[in-house]
Amino acid sequence: MNNKEKILNIANSNGGVVLTKQVTAAKIPRSTLTDLVNVGILFPVQRGIYVTENGYIDDFYLLQARYPKGVYSHETALYLQNFSDRAPVVPTMTFKYGTSTTRMKGEVKPVIVSKDLDLGKIEIMHNGSKITAYNIERTLVDLLKTRYNTDFEQFIPALKKYATSKNKDINKLFRYAQYFGVDIELQKYIGGLL
Repeated sequence: MNNKEKILNIANSNGGVVLTKQVTAAKIPRSTLTDLVNVGILFPVQRGIYVTENGYIDDFYLLQARYPKGVYSHETALYLQNFSDRAPVVPTMTFKYGTSTTRMKGEVKPVIVSKDLDLGKIEIMHNGSKITAYNIERTLVDLLKTRYNTDFEQFIPALKKYATSKNKDINKLFRYAQYFGVDIELQKYIGGLL
C-alpha cells in the first residue's frame, strides 16, 4: 500500500475526513497530502483538515479539530446527546485553566475549569465523526453550578428526559453533584422525578 492509499484509508475510516496530524502520526510525508489536493482527490477545509469528495464535515468536528483541548459541555452536550432539540448558536466548550481563549470569541463560548477537566469526558459519534463531550451526568451537574448562567428552559426538560432514560446512572449523577457541591440544588429539581 503506497502513501496515497494509506491517507485515503485514514479518510475512509473517518467519514471522508483526514487531519494533517493523523498523516504525521502515520509517518507519511505531508507532501502526499498536497499531491492528493493537486489532483482533486482531497479538498482543504481549514488548516490541517482535508475532506474527500464524498466526505462530510460536521461543524462540531471542525471546532473540535480546531480546539482539541476543549470538551463540549453544558447545553451543547445536551444537544449532542439528544437531551435537547435546540442546536446551540455558539457551542460551549470547557477548557483547563490557563488556556488562551482570546481567539475563540464568537466561535465558542469557553468555560474555564481549574481541575477535573477529564471527569465525565467521553467520546461520542455525531454525524459520523468522533467528538469529545461530557457524559449526561456531568453535563446536568455542570448546569447547576452557580457561576454558570443556565438556560432552565433546556435544563428542566433534559432532566425529565434523563429521569425516564433506561441508561441513567443516578448514583453517578449524585456522586458528581456531591463532588461539585450542587447535591442540595440537584435534589430540589430531581426529587419529584424519581
